[in-house]
Amino acid sequence: MARTPITGPLLTGLLATARADGVAFVRAAAVVEDGNSILLLHRGDGDDFLPYSWELPSCQLIPDRDQLGDVIHRAVTRTAGHHLNKITGYLGYHDQHHPAIRTFGFTVTITDAATTCRDARWGYQWLRAWRRPLRFPDGTDDASQILTGLAVGIPAPAPRIEPELADPLRAGARGLYAAEAACELLIASHWLHRGDFTPFITTATSCTDGATELAHIDWHAATAAHTAGRLPSGGAETRILRLAASIAAGIPVNLNQALSSLDGTSINHVVRAVRHANGDRPQ
Repeated sequence: MARTPITGPLLTGLLATARADGVAFVRAAAVVEDGNSILLLHRGDGDDFLPYSWELPSCQLIPDRDQLGDVIHRAVTRTAGHHLNKITGYLGYHDQHHPAIRTFGFTVTITDAATTCRDARWGYQWLRAWRRPLRFPDGTDDASQILTGLAVGIPAPAPRIEPELADPLRAGARGLYAAEAACELLIASHWLHRGDFTPFITTATSCTDGATELAHIDWHAATAAHTAGRLPSGGAETRILRLAASIAAGIPVNLNQALSSLDGTSINHVVRAVRHANGDRPQ
């Protein structure tokens, strides 16, 4: 993929656009290239709050102090422990919602790939960029996969369009971890795009501000309708609905059946929902 040359007006414009788009947090990720390899860092403590993951070197922008160039430099020198040689191009960005985080991707070169301050706990590896498909280690975050793909010429996937009821459901569940987790699990599935599922969702306006739209799912009615055959679905959809209903409303589910034959993406959504229900909101 063509890289946009780095200029001061470009970096200033990226921040201005992020603010105009309502982005709450801005990050910069560095695609550190050394020949046909790209650097990935091992992060996290391995507990419920900071699980192990692999990601590009990145740092968060500190408002009123940082410019994007500062954040890129910090990602390479402090996070990765290398000496920055040159910022070679701008790739694009990846947005994460709730909270709104925008990660800008930049390609960079370093002076010596053999020198690093990473130790055994904060490890690293070099991803072979010539392989197709790219073989990311388990636990690599979405932003790193997409931005690395852009660097090696793999187009970013089309942005996923959330259903109209996504934000009202989030507002209606806000403050209740299990309800939040179940709603997010269903939002990530196809259920809310189905017209035959909407009768099980009630909507209202918040009595607090008179403006916020709220929505709630009648989990018992939805699962009863599914059992009766009025909500036909495939195996994966069935499992997601049953798991979400169990998390939100305590409806019994057979985990031996519900957790079998799910693809990797669905399993990741389920694991995230379990952590969320336990008080660990995704960041």
